[in-house]
Amino acid sequence: MSQFEKLVVQLDKEHSALRATVIVAFITSWAILFLVFSSVIADAGFNLLAVFLASAGAWGITAVLERYLQGRWTSGRVVEVDADGVRLKRKGTVEGEILSEDPAQVALWRFTVTKRARVPKGHSVFACAVYFEDTYVPVYTFFSPKQVEAFADAERFAKLASSKAAAGEREDLRLAGEQRRLREAENHRWSHGGEMSADDFLTYYARLKAQYPEWLDSKSS
Repeated sequence: MSQFEKLVVQLDKEHSALRATVIVAFITSWAILFLVFSSVIADAGFNLLAVFLASAGAWGITAVLERYLQGRWTSGRVVEVDADGVRLKRKGTVEGEILSEDPAQVALWRFTVTKRARVPKGHSVFACAVYFEDTYVPVYTFFSPKQVEAFADAERFAKLASSKAAAGEREDLRLAGEQRRLREAENHRWSHGGEMSADDFLTYYARLKAQYPEWLDSKSS
């Protein structure tokens, strides 16, 4: 019997349906609050105070709603680690699985967010993909600069080079090969990778190191 209990990590806590609901809730609550405040605040022209109050109120409402939904409305996707291996599942259906007996490898990479999106500019994407042949189980998270500094294994995650930088390094065959492998893993992350919280990512990575160290020792990235 394995010394490790089964690890199950929820993925995509901010899934697309939840984000769409939050956006609709913000627009709806803003419109209602604007009408309410406009009716009670006298103003000869466009009511800027009503706009400000409606925006603040809508932001507060949707922030509370988002926190409430994140704990109750899951994406249905999880990643599992146990004695049989690692698998990515959606609502009970296996999307990708690496068996414990497979001579798998692990790709570890990172890159900095250069454009502000859901996370602040300057944060980093840290990604991990267990793979064997054509099967990939990719997961990722976002780290702030302080979290990167605090992560003892940050340097084990290779920096994903830009396309231009990679083109300029073609003479270095080893580095070029490494970047090709990382870009293949990044393509899988982009298409079906599972997003984790920073804490869950650290827990998952620590479990791989403890339960399947041979996969990380043989990693090609």
